[in-house]
Amino acid sequence: MNHTINRWQLVLIVVSFIMGSSLLMAPNLTAFFSAQDAWISMFIAVVIGLILNVTWILILKRYQFRSIFRITEVAGGKVLGTVLNIIIIFYALHLASYVVRNLSNFMISNVIPESSPWTFQIMIILLAVYSCFYGLNNIGRVNEFLTPFMILFFISSLALTTNQFRFAHLQPYFEQGLLKISQGAYTTTGFPFIEIILLGSVLTYVKNKHKLSKNYLAGILFGGVALILTVFIAVGVEGAYMVRRQSYPTYELMRDISIINIFERVEVIIGVVWIFGILVKIVVSLFTALKGLQHLSKFPNYHPFLLPAGLLIWAMSNHIHTNAMEFTDFVGRNWTLWWFTLYLVLLVVLGIGILRKKDKNQDQHEEDSSQ
Repeated sequence: MNHTINRWQLVLIVVSFIMGSSLLMAPNLTAFFSAQDAWISMFIAVVIGLILNVTWILILKRYQFRSIFRITEVAGGKVLGTVLNIIIIFYALHLASYVVRNLSNFMISNVIPESSPWTFQIMIILLAVYSCFYGLNNIGRVNEFLTPFMILFFISSLALTTNQFRFAHLQPYFEQGLLKISQGAYTTTGFPFIEIILLGSVLTYVKNKHKLSKNYLAGILFGGVALILTVFIAVGVEGAYMVRRQSYPTYELMRDISIINIFERVEVIIGVVWIFGILVKIVVSLFTALKGLQHLSKFPNYHPFLLPAGLLIWAMSNHIHTNAMEFTDFVGRNWTLWWFTLYLVLLVVLGIGILRKKDKNQDQHEEDSSQ
């Protein structure tokens, strides 16, 4: 089981994590509040996300990029550290269950309405469990191979919609006012720019940590720019009214592509890009939870927790909300606050640890160095 990854693989994992489920849902979540100014909301969300992650990565750097589970114990002590680690594990499993539910909602509503959501949930969870079984290096290499192709398909698909783009759909600019634009930015700040703090469990396995902070932030910036571009084109092509009505505007946008009646139905391509991004996001969340359980139990590896964690994710994904509307409403209104709470708590504890100079006298922990 090999967990070692290089810096380029880290960048691509960050990009896949950022684009993941946000690629299809970001236009709707932002336009719901800010209408044609949704792209401005997305821009603000990216800026805020970068600021929050600059602070986060600089603090992790002070702790020499140890595993987040080790850092919390060093900074907060054994008792508080254990409590925080349990909370992080729950957040990771909770995020994985939401992403799994997001996938099944999408497949049932847009692709194969007659099938059972359990089919897609079980398939993606088994794939995530399989990936984690072989270690982080496995998903890093697969992601390194596929992500450039996925980005190429994504950019090409967006480019093919530009002939239908109308600047009139974006005007008048700033009509919604600062409050509505801020509300649109709020919904996507936590989803995905605060969620990515879970990569605190991954950074310790990067082989060469020189310029790791820049690589991490570059991945966030690239993913953020992709989301801004997606929202901008979605509103410019479909119009704010249609984007607000559709749960997955990017997917619907691709249905409009038609080149001399030959090159059609390319929404399948964006669906594949999105599903692969979702897989990476689930794997990172599951990996974080597994490493946390391994740390708490002092087991030599996390294999005993693979199936129980997978079953728990599947059970949670079917009980967190009763329907897709309730799911989307919770994400839009509460998700950012939910994740910012964890971010703030960790920031305070780790910051106090730095003031107490706990970051200067860390011992090498065998779990962190195991590959």
